[in-house]
Amino acid sequence: MAQTASVEDREISSTLAPLLDHPDDAGDLSAADCARVLPRLAEIITDWETVEGDPTLARHIEDARQLVIVMEVCVASNAELLFG
Repeated sequence: MAQTASVEDREISSTLAPLLDHPDDAGDLSAADCARVLPRLAEIITDWETVEGDPTLARHIEDARQLVIVMEVCVASNAELLFG
């Protein structure tokens, strides 16, 4: 089920809401939130991988892959993903 995130004073319905609607330098995501975000994040990475020749996008892809790995560990361990 998609949740709603506030982005620049607009409400956006997305399964990424738990990830989008928290500060980058604080807070946490529950294992359940990670499990909800993972499928959509994987789809986004797959879409990005079709774009060639953009070194900035390549870095974002690698960062997103690392986030997926950490989220998978959190889900498997039933642990919170802490930001800080």
